[in-house]
Amino acid sequence: MKKPSLVSFARLSFGNIIEWYDFSLYIYFSVYIAKDFFPSQNPYVSLLLTFATFFLGSVARPVGGLLVGWLSDRYHPKMMINLCVIAMGISTFIVALLPDYQTIGILAPIFLVTLRIIQGLSVGGQFPGLISLSVKDHHADKGFAVGLVFSISSLGFLLASVVGFVSSSLFSHQEAQFIWRVPFALSGLLFLIYLFLNRHESYPDVHKKKHKQNVFVWLVQQYKAIIAVTLLTTMAASLYYIVFTYLLNYQTTELNVSEQTAFLINSFSLIFACLLYPMFGQFADRIGAKQLFYTTATLFFISVIPMIYLIQTNEPMWVFLALTVFTLFMTAIQGAISPLFAEAFDSEWRTTGCAFAYSIGNGLSGAAPLVALTLVHIHPVYGLSVLMMVLLGLGAIGLALINNIQNSKT
Repeated sequence: MKKPSLVSFARLSFGNIIEWYDFSLYIYFSVYIAKDFFPSQNPYVSLLLTFATFFLGSVARPVGGLLVGWLSDRYHPKMMINLCVIAMGISTFIVALLPDYQTIGILAPIFLVTLRIIQGLSVGGQFPGLISLSVKDHHADKGFAVGLVFSISSLGFLLASVVGFVSSSLFSHQEAQFIWRVPFALSGLLFLIYLFLNRHESYPDVHKKKHKQNVFVWLVQQYKAIIAVTLLTTMAASLYYIVFTYLLNYQTTELNVSEQTAFLINSFSLIFACLLYPMFGQFADRIGAKQLFYTTATLFFISVIPMIYLIQTNEPMWVFLALTVFTLFMTAIQGAISPLFAEAFDSEWRTTGCAFAYSIGNGLSGAAPLVALTLVHIHPVYGLSVLMMVLLGLGAIGLALINNIQNSKT
């Protein structure tokens, strides 16, 4: 049987750009979205409601992960991944066209929440489906393949950051509607590119697969793996949201850094992330995931407080250095643990297990910007630092559980 090419896999992974482009835009422009959909005399309350809506979209992920994962294991994972991207692409573009609260009242936030839930359901099945597919089809270089998935995903964050920089430069604050609506509207172009790249994709072997066990019985038996992957995903995704989305918002709202400067620094950090994910994935294939994780997590833990202090200086050079250090450690951790999201489960319902557990972790991580915002108001340095340290601790527990599962199988 011919091994699937990484080129075909990369084309399918292009859908990640759309998904993470939207997710990052929502946080980048949360201040403007808050004013348009959750108007309040207290800007902090409006921002909290906006982050809460972001969290609601993330909470929908486990449902999407369970449903799409189940369908992927029964029929064809590539077909389900494609359907998820189509749902995500359409719903993201519609966000740009939504009337605001002043136009249609309470219906505006209701429509926004509905679209966020659709997006959450789509991401819940698409992204972990790709991880499971990469481990299955590219097992020998699984770290590199999964690293490629995350690298392409980071292109979505990078593109959103660049577009945010351009949009905030072109439009004034009096044209706030254009500042955030134009970037969301550009998702339509990304969607068309995805459809073009995958126009010849076919699924000749689509058929209902037979399984020995009922999926719910199997999930109960895999409870340790579900807990482990949930903890690892909560750590990795939360750190990603904090470093590449919340810290940009933090610079503009708490430290009074200009939007252009914050977007520019963020964009350079994301360029590094795109390059580093496959490199660290390949490195993990060679030296082992556990060694890479524990070494990097320890260095990350030690450096958190000094790096947050550097960000507090408001000096672009020091801020860039801090974000670069965070990016280096975060990509190394992600490169080490990502294949484990699928490998923690046996092959019977692997995509279902991966998608369900990964989506629970991502659902929980959707609260990261909300928690970070709350803790920063308690203490600007130690609040955020403690949150990141706790997340690293959760990841260490998750990896220890996976080690226990693997040792019990041998």
